[in-house]
Amino acid sequence: MSNVVDVFREGMALGWKVQDASALTADLTAEADVVIVGTGAGGGVTAEILASAGLSVILVEEGPLRTTRDFELKESRAYPDLYQESAARKTEDKAINILQGRSVGGSTTVNWTSSFRTPPATLGYWQSRFGLGRLTVEAMQPWFELMERRLGIRPWTTDPNANNQVLARGAAKLGIPYAGIRRNVRGCWNLGYCGMGCITGAKQ
Repeated sequence: MSNVVDVFREGMALGWKVQDASALTADLTAEADVVIVGTGAGGGVTAEILASAGLSVILVEEGPLRTTRDFELKESRAYPDLYQESAARKTEDKAINILQGRSVGGSTTVNWTSSFRTPPATLGYWQSRFGLGRLTVEAMQPWFELMERRLGIRPWTTDPNANNQVLARGAAKLGIPYAGIRRNVRGCWNLGYCGMGCITGAKQ
Protein backbone atom coordinates (compact mmCIF):
# COMPACT_ATOMS: atom_id res chain seq x y z
CA MET A 1 0.00 0.00 0.00
CA SER A 2 3.04 2.26 -0.02
CA ASN A 3 2.14 3.58 -3.48
CA VAL A 4 -1.28 4.89 -2.34
CA VAL A 5 -1.54 8.69 -2.31
CA ASP A 6 -2.71 10.08 1.03
CA VAL A 7 -4.18 13.46 0.12
CA PHE A 8 -4.61 14.49 3.76
CA ARG A 9 -0.97 13.89 4.62
CA GLU A 10 0.10 15.63 1.42
CA GLY A 11 -2.13 18.60 2.23
CA MET A 12 -0.76 18.91 5.75
CA ALA A 13 2.78 18.79 4.34
CA LEU A 14 1.80 21.72 2.10
CA GLY A 15 0.54 23.78 5.01
CA TRP A 16 -2.98 22.67 5.89
CA LYS A 17 -3.55 23.65 9.50
CA VAL A 18 -5.06 20.81 11.51
CA GLN A 19 -5.80 21.14 15.22
CA ASP A 20 -6.79 18.09 17.24
CA ALA A 21 -8.94 19.62 19.96
CA SER A 22 -8.64 16.50 22.11
CA ALA A 23 -4.94 17.33 22.53
CA LEU A 24 -5.47 20.96 23.60
CA THR A 25 -4.22 21.93 27.04
CA ALA A 26 -5.60 25.49 26.92
CA ASP A 27 -8.28 27.53 25.18
CA LEU A 28 -7.70 28.22 21.50
CA THR A 29 -8.79 31.34 19.63
CA ALA A 30 -9.04 31.22 15.85
CA GLU A 31 -10.35 33.72 13.31
CA ALA A 32 -11.84 33.13 9.87
CA ASP A 33 -14.36 34.59 7.46
CA VAL A 34 -16.47 31.43 7.64
CA VAL A 35 -16.78 28.56 10.12
CA ILE A 36 -18.38 25.36 8.81
CA VAL A 37 -19.57 22.77 11.30
CA GLY A 38 -19.25 19.33 9.73
CA THR A 39 -16.71 18.09 7.20
CA GLY A 40 -18.87 15.70 5.19
CA ALA A 41 -20.09 16.03 1.61
CA GLY A 42 -21.85 19.35 2.19
CA GLY A 43 -19.24 20.91 4.45
CA GLY A 44 -16.30 19.82 2.35
CA VAL A 45 -17.73 21.10 -0.93
CA THR A 46 -18.81 24.38 0.65
CA ALA A 47 -15.38 24.92 2.18
CA GLU A 48 -13.65 24.40 -1.16
CA ILE A 49 -15.95 26.80 -2.98
CA LEU A 50 -15.55 29.52 -0.34
CA ALA A 51 -11.78 29.06 -0.04
CA SER A 52 -11.45 29.22 -3.83
CA ALA A 53 -13.30 32.55 -3.67
CA GLY A 54 -10.60 33.89 -1.35
CA LEU A 55 -12.29 33.50 2.02
CA SER A 56 -10.55 32.02 5.03
CA VAL A 57 -12.45 28.95 6.21
CA ILE A 58 -12.39 26.85 9.36
CA LEU A 59 -13.98 23.41 9.37
CA VAL A 60 -15.06 21.96 12.71
CA GLU A 61 -15.56 18.21 13.06
CA GLU A 62 -16.70 16.17 16.05
CA GLY A 63 -14.66 13.10 15.18
CA PRO A 64 -10.98 12.38 14.51
CA LEU A 65 -8.92 12.81 11.36
CA ARG A 66 -8.31 9.37 9.88
CA THR A 67 -6.62 8.76 6.52
CA THR A 68 -5.75 5.82 4.30
CA ARG A 69 -2.85 4.74 6.49
CA ASP A 70 -5.13 4.52 9.53
CA PHE A 71 -7.77 2.20 8.06
CA GLU A 72 -7.43 -1.49 8.98
CA LEU A 73 -10.64 -2.86 7.39
CA LYS A 74 -11.76 -4.20 10.76
CA GLU A 75 -15.24 -3.52 12.11
CA SER A 76 -13.93 -3.62 15.69
CA ARG A 77 -11.72 -0.62 14.92
CA ALA A 78 -13.77 1.22 12.30
CA TYR A 79 -17.15 1.29 14.07
CA PRO A 80 -16.06 3.05 17.27
CA ASP A 81 -13.53 5.21 15.42
CA LEU A 82 -15.49 6.36 12.37
CA TYR A 83 -19.22 6.11 13.18
CA GLN A 84 -21.69 7.91 15.41
CA GLU A 85 -22.47 5.72 18.40
CA SER A 86 -20.16 2.97 17.05
CA ALA A 87 -22.57 2.36 14.13
CA ALA A 88 -25.42 1.67 16.55
CA ARG A 89 -27.37 4.91 15.97
CA LYS A 90 -31.03 4.22 15.20
CA THR A 91 -34.27 6.02 14.47
CA GLU A 92 -36.42 6.86 17.50
CA ASP A 93 -38.50 3.71 17.05
CA LYS A 94 -35.30 1.62 16.70
CA ALA A 95 -36.52 0.28 13.35
CA ILE A 96 -33.72 1.62 11.14
CA ASN A 97 -29.98 1.81 11.71
CA ILE A 98 -28.41 5.14 10.76
CA LEU A 99 -24.83 4.57 9.61
CA GLN A 100 -23.66 8.13 10.13
CA GLY A 101 -19.98 8.99 10.00
CA ARG A 102 -18.12 10.70 12.84
CA SER A 103 -14.70 11.63 11.51
CA VAL A 104 -13.15 14.17 9.18
CA GLY A 105 -15.05 13.58 5.97
CA GLY A 106 -18.24 12.75 7.83
CA SER A 107 -20.27 9.97 6.27
CA THR A 108 -18.23 10.19 3.06
CA THR A 109 -15.47 8.37 4.92
CA VAL A 110 -17.68 5.32 5.46
CA ASN A 111 -20.32 5.45 2.73
CA TRP A 112 -20.39 3.26 -0.37
CA THR A 113 -20.01 6.24 -2.74
CA SER A 114 -23.48 6.06 -4.28
CA SER A 115 -23.89 9.49 -5.88
CA PHE A 116 -27.11 10.99 -7.16
CA ARG A 117 -28.57 14.43 -7.59
CA THR A 118 -31.00 15.78 -5.03
CA PRO A 119 -34.43 14.60 -6.29
CA PRO A 120 -36.83 17.29 -7.55
CA ALA A 121 -39.34 16.35 -4.84
CA THR A 122 -36.74 17.03 -2.14
CA LEU A 123 -35.80 20.37 -3.68
CA GLY A 124 -39.50 21.20 -3.80
CA TYR A 125 -39.87 20.35 -0.11
CA TRP A 126 -36.91 22.56 0.79
CA GLN A 127 -38.47 25.41 -1.22
CA SER A 128 -41.87 25.15 0.42
CA ARG A 129 -40.83 24.17 3.94
CA PHE A 130 -37.72 26.30 4.40
CA GLY A 131 -38.29 29.15 1.95
CA LEU A 132 -35.33 28.17 -0.27
CA GLY A 133 -37.13 29.25 -3.44
CA ARG A 134 -33.97 29.54 -5.51
CA LEU A 135 -33.12 25.84 -5.17
CA THR A 136 -34.90 24.78 -8.33
CA VAL A 137 -33.84 21.88 -10.53
CA GLU A 138 -32.73 24.37 -13.18
CA ALA A 139 -30.73 26.50 -10.74
CA MET A 140 -29.00 23.48 -9.22
CA GLN A 141 -28.13 21.74 -12.50
CA PRO A 142 -24.85 23.60 -13.18
CA TRP A 143 -23.75 23.01 -9.59
CA PHE A 144 -24.53 19.32 -9.86
CA GLU A 145 -22.60 19.13 -13.12
CA LEU A 146 -19.65 21.00 -11.61
CA MET A 147 -19.35 18.65 -8.66
CA GLU A 148 -19.90 15.54 -10.79
CA ARG A 149 -16.84 16.56 -12.77
CA ARG A 150 -14.89 17.59 -9.67
CA LEU A 151 -15.59 14.32 -7.83
CA GLY A 152 -15.39 11.96 -10.79
CA ILE A 153 -19.02 10.88 -10.49
CA ARG A 154 -19.85 8.41 -13.25
CA PRO A 155 -21.70 5.13 -13.76
CA TRP A 156 -20.12 2.12 -12.07
CA THR A 157 -19.55 -0.32 -14.90
CA THR A 158 -18.13 -3.28 -12.97
CA ASP A 159 -20.35 -6.35 -13.18
CA PRO A 160 -22.61 -6.73 -10.13
CA ASN A 161 -21.72 -9.36 -7.55
CA ALA A 162 -23.95 -12.37 -6.88
CA ASN A 163 -26.09 -10.55 -4.31
CA ASN A 164 -26.88 -7.70 -6.68
CA GLN A 165 -27.43 -10.05 -9.60
CA VAL A 166 -30.23 -11.66 -7.55
CA LEU A 167 -31.74 -8.22 -6.91
CA ALA A 168 -31.53 -7.34 -10.61
CA ARG A 169 -33.23 -10.58 -11.67
CA GLY A 170 -35.96 -10.09 -9.08
CA ALA A 171 -36.55 -6.50 -10.15
CA ALA A 172 -36.71 -7.51 -13.81
CA LYS A 173 -39.20 -10.28 -13.05
CA LEU A 174 -41.40 -7.86 -11.08
CA GLY A 175 -41.14 -5.12 -13.70
CA ILE A 176 -39.28 -2.78 -11.35
CA PRO A 177 -36.78 -0.51 -13.13
CA TYR A 178 -33.18 -0.79 -11.96
CA ALA A 179 -29.77 0.45 -13.00
CA GLY A 180 -26.19 0.52 -11.87
CA ILE A 181 -25.30 3.24 -9.40
CA ARG A 182 -23.14 6.27 -10.08
CA ARG A 183 -20.11 6.57 -7.82
CA ASN A 184 -17.57 9.24 -6.90
CA VAL A 185 -14.42 7.14 -7.16
CA ARG A 186 -11.18 7.20 -9.12
CA GLY A 187 -9.03 4.10 -9.35
CA CYS A 188 -11.32 1.98 -7.16
CA TRP A 189 -9.92 -1.49 -6.42
CA ASN A 190 -13.42 -2.90 -5.78
CA LEU A 191 -12.38 -4.39 -2.44
CA GLY A 192 -15.86 -4.12 -0.93
CA TYR A 193 -14.73 -2.50 2.33
CA CYS A 194 -16.02 1.03 1.72
CA GLY A 195 -17.71 1.09 5.12
CA MET A 196 -14.39 0.62 6.89
CA GLY A 197 -12.67 3.58 5.21
CA CYS A 198 -10.96 3.48 1.80
CA ILE A 199 -7.39 2.21 2.11
CA THR A 200 -6.63 3.04 -1.53
CA GLY A 201 -7.79 6.66 -1.47
CA ALA A 202 -10.22 6.06 -4.33
CA LYS A 203 -13.14 7.88 -2.71
CA GLN A 204 -13.44 11.45 -3.91
